Amino acid sequence: MFSVIMCSIDNRKYAAAEAHWRRHFAGVEHEIIRIADARSMCEGYNRAIKQSRGDVLIFAHDDVELLAPNFSELLTERLKQFDMLGVAGTTLLNGPRWVQAGLPHTVGQVAHADPQGNGYLVLIWAAADRVVGNVAAMDGLFLCAKRTLVEKVGFDEINFTGFHLYDLDFTFRASQVGFKLAVCTDLYPIHASLGSFGDAKWQQAAQTFLRKHQNSISPIAAPEGVFGWVRAGSKSQAVEAMTPPWW
Repeated sequence: MFSVIMCSIDNRKYAAAEAHWRRHFAGVEHEIIRIADARSMCEGYNRAIKQSRGDVLIFAHDDVELLAPNFSELLTERLKQFDMLGVAGTTLLNGPRWVQAGLPHTVGQVAHADPQGNGYLVLIWAAADRVVGNVAAMDGLFLCAKRTLVEKVGFDEINFTGFHLYDLDFTFRASQVGFKLAVCTDLYPIHASLGSFGDAKWQQAAQTFLRKHQNSISPIAAPEGVFGWVRAGSKSQAVEAMTPPWW
């Protein structure tokens, strides 16, 4: 059984997201849990975990679509080998942003809606394979994890009291205690926003993360943002851009 969990205060976004997940899991046992009054992402997710009944838990933003046509089958098959799946991440973590590791460590691809309204910006960190294992940390726009992992690791609502870096902390701790993480590059994620980095709240969360994990993250310096990107005028073109010819 799949439990889809979202923290969402926007009724319009939530309605669209719920319909999206219902279509993906049509004919598959599932539940959708909405937290509309989360005090932080960690607090909201932890509250939803206690309510959930699924063997597999999905944590997703309310403005994310995944356009893989055989989505639930892919998750089911890949969870036989891995404990948690995402769509973007790194095999090495050297700071409070997973993209800081640069190539060859960063992996994944995500199409973000252009804030200027000009279609989509398809960010491609790497997609040599459809599934990449040995991942150290992942982005939280979409995470799919076995219940055993979630109950052991949990979200740190004591230290992360806002809506930033909850994902990096959660996924990094999971990898640190031996769970197997993987990035799936063929789920075709469409994200309606680019996210925000660098503001005061993000900086505060980043300092919290560094204090907590300073003895575990790699000191290796690497250039940030070493990746490719293309423009796409539609969702179908974005999917095409995220389908390399070598697949």
